[in-house]
Amino acid sequence: MFRNSPKIDGFKIPGYTRQVLISLFADDTALYLKKSDRYADVTDILDRWCAASGAKFNINKTEVIPIGSEEHRNRVITTRRLHEDDPHPLPTDIRIAPDGEVTRYLGAWIGNNIDDVAPWEVTLDKVQSALARWALSHPTLLGKQIVVQWIVGGMTQYLAKVQGMPRTIEDALVKIIRNFIWDGAKSPSLSLENLYLPIEAGGIGLLDIVTRNQAITITWLRDYLDLSPKRPAWAFIVDILINEYAPADIIGLENMNVFLQTWEPPKRGPKHNALPSYVREMLKIARTYNVNFAALRLTHDLCTQLPAWHH
Repeated sequence: MFRNSPKIDGFKIPGYTRQVLISLFADDTALYLKKSDRYADVTDILDRWCAASGAKFNINKTEVIPIGSEEHRNRVITTRRLHEDDPHPLPTDIRIAPDGEVTRYLGAWIGNNIDDVAPWEVTLDKVQSALARWALSHPTLLGKQIVVQWIVGGMTQYLAKVQGMPRTIEDALVKIIRNFIWDGAKSPSLSLENLYLPIEAGGIGLLDIVTRNQAITITWLRDYLDLSPKRPAWAFIVDILINEYAPADIIGLENMNVFLQTWEPPKRGPKHNALPSYVREMLKIARTYNVNFAALRLTHDLCTQLPAWHH
């Protein structure tokens, strides 16, 4: 009903053929509304859908995260209206997330100007508590390797995938693992680098958090470099973000993938820092492992899709 409504636009991303409007997962729904969309039109559609289906919309669990300029976000919070022409403000039961406050959605913590470390603090506490309980049973070194894989790996993998793991959290987890493996000894018998090795090479196959996180970033990079019709919507947004900081003499890159170009995004300075942290990390990993497009043979159709310059 939302996609067929002439009153609800959602977002259009350059290069992406589908409308960004609604995403559904089990009983969780995210609705993406642009500045011109009215909440009154949304509730009208929901009321008709509930009347036809017999379902009931849980207004108490609704949360709003304003997106756009700081001025627009502040206006939404102050007036409690998504659109200036909305006849009524949002119900008081609906939380509007201000800058700096996180909102949990499908296990990820999202929001405007949020602290990347904050979502990890609870996870760190859970990891430490779980390892402390296991330490009471005095497991062997190989037993500790299994526990680390279960506890540290299991409790951090999903959040690292959807949220990214800040370097400070990586360092904290490495320290937690070291203390658990060596019972807090200040001068351990072997370095973690040796324990990371497989058993055949003299190690115990201990979980290497840093390498695991790099592998997760590579999976994001793989999806970003997928130029097929299955390419995800976020990849087109990353194209736009990166191309914002292309050299001034390069134009017409609205939906061009940087890996098809001869220029590189800035590696330091204000322009580099202006990119989101997850984009910077993805580009860093790409440089580390020399990621690039390589085709044994390009078809004529693919050749005609390449730009005339800078590739």
